[in-house]
Amino acid sequence: MQRREFVLGSPAVLATACNSAPDELPPPPAKTPGKTTAPLPAPAAPSTPAADPHAGHAGHAGHPASDDGTLAVALECLKTGEVCVQHCFVLLGQGDTSMAACARSAYDMLAVTRALLALAAGPSEQLAAQARVALAVGERCEAECRKHEAKHPACKACAESCKAAITRYRTLIG
Repeated sequence: MQRREFVLGSPAVLATACNSAPDELPPPPAKTPGKTTAPLPAPAAPSTPAADPHAGHAGHAGHPASDDGTLAVALECLKTGEVCVQHCFVLLGQGDTSMAACARSAYDMLAVTRALLALAAGPSEQLAAQARVALAVGERCEAECRKHEAKHPACKACAESCKAAITRYRTLIG
């Protein structure tokens, strides 16, 4: 076959093969009897034992621990805030525009609280700075949710978790 014939004929051959029914394709090549693949050799054992990189840490003494109290209130805010935002979305979809400010404040609280949660897990040197932002956003979220707490349990739960978080954030700020 000439090179030109191969290059020009290949798309047609490929198109024919792709359009063929699976049972019209040639069978895969048969395995040669008696020919086996040798098993892979086992990895060589190290000549000297590796030092334990965690030896001497004694429960990781000296490493900064996470701020469990802040993590707990932040997680509660995330949980109740997500429920509140979804509840607001449903009501907004039904035409209740009075929930717009509540939805917005809870949405902002969620964004700021996610960042605070990540910093509290470290803890980070920036935790107090983020707590200031979370305090302002949490106060706004609590105030908006309080407007609807009598009618909407999701708003009441969100307001209560914001209140607990606000108390915690004030202690972080000092």
